[in-house]
Amino acid sequence: MELGRSGLAGLRRRNNGGGSPLVTVLVCTHNDEATLPIALTSAIAQTAEPEAYRIVVIDDGSTDGTADEIERFRRRDADRLEVVRLEDNVGLVAACNEGLSHVRTPFYVRLDGDDRLDPELIEALLEASMLESANVVYTDRYEVHGDGSIKPRRLPSELDVGVLIAAGTLLPSRLVREVGGYRDMFWEEFDLYMRLLETGRCRHAHIPRPLYTYKIGEPGRMTSDGDAVEAGWAELRERWPAEVLERYGLTRGLSGVPGRPAVA
Repeated sequence: MELGRSGLAGLRRRNNGGGSPLVTVLVCTHNDEATLPIALTSAIAQTAEPEAYRIVVIDDGSTDGTADEIERFRRRDADRLEVVRLEDNVGLVAACNEGLSHVRTPFYVRLDGDDRLDPELIEALLEASMLESANVVYTDRYEVHGDGSIKPRRLPSELDVGVLIAAGTLLPSRLVREVGGYRDMFWEEFDLYMRLLETGRCRHAHIPRPLYTYKIGEPGRMTSDGDAVEAGWAELRERWPAEVLERYGLTRGLSGVPGRPAVA
């Protein structure tokens, strides 16, 4: 089944009582001048009708040409693209929470400044949300390695929080805010997923197609710092009881970066 314009319009009416957008693509970026144009192009070039989604870009105090690249896109698509410029670099978690305050749609999807979306991502997420009555929807992904190779990673249909890094996940905006948004932790996504799931108010769906491209292993990125990664796991163990971590698939060593290596 394809979710055409009439289906999207009906879904928008059901979720917010009118024709307002359903999804925000939230892009938090810092010094991504070289890769951000690809990310933003992928967000704009979606097969979903333009009225179904909007884009919010948080420029987290970039000092390179990122601001100029954002402005170039804003001039071309001012109706859908909202830009928030932070004067200081506050870090990813704070930037994401700032972005959440600008999300006015029932759902949102995070996009990193060096990743990209498949053109069908938003349409597929909304279709799965409608058909499965799900408010958390994730996809398979492509992983780009340091040697330039690109490999698909197939994620399990049984929810495993440990593989939900950069999975093009549709998230419920209001519930995310109700549980407190992102907490200042290295593995802020895992922590948020568990808080959402612990409410008992989430129904998940999996799309068995790679619709998000995740660039991994690049020097300078958070997950390329092995010591920081391991400290992040220790932090997660301090915050969450072992039985909760086990419930959501976070007990297999709690070490390294989940999702590596990719498998075909």
